[in-house]
Amino acid sequence: MLQELTIEEFLDELAARKPTPGGGSVAALSGALSAGLVSMAAEFSGNKDFSAQARTLMNILTHLVDRDAKAFAARDLREATQVPLQTAKHSHAVLKLAAALLETCNPRVITDIGVAAKMAEAAVKGAMLNVEVNLASIGDENYKREVLKEAEEFSCPDSLARMIVTNIEAQLRSQALHKSSS
Repeated sequence: MLQELTIEEFLDELAARKPTPGGGSVAALSGALSAGLVSMAAEFSGNKDFSAQARTLMNILTHLVDRDAKAFAARDLREATQVPLQTAKHSHAVLKLAAALLETCNPRVITDIGVAAKMAEAAVKGAMLNVEVNLASIGDENYKREVLKEAEEFSCPDSLARMIVTNIEAQLRSQALHKSSS
């Protein structure tokens, strides 16, 4: 199982001339890493509820790392579409959690929220690329419409990630100005 590998072993597998792990597993891992950062920031901010939610998402996304590789290996196009769709959905949930946490976040970990936001954005966008490439090979037009309709709410994470990062940058500038005027 990919999730049991060390970081170095996973990267070696990723770099090898093999079809898996590939972009879908990396998207799920990016989402899981993002959720881990949100959980850590929530812990430092005293928000146990957000931490628990982020850990749940982290566990789901970690499981999707292996599920993606298995779906690809099985050559099941519907499963190979559903797994990255779930990755995008759960990674978008991490992004929304990061945005909510930013309002009450410990200032010492706001940059971790920014990194989490960009990782979650990459996870959603990467996963949606895999959804789209798999849908192109599926002939069932009704199924394609259903998948695209489900993905509408979370397939464009750019504006939320940008809002989070812009807010963090403004806070950092404000802190820097405050320190220089003291």
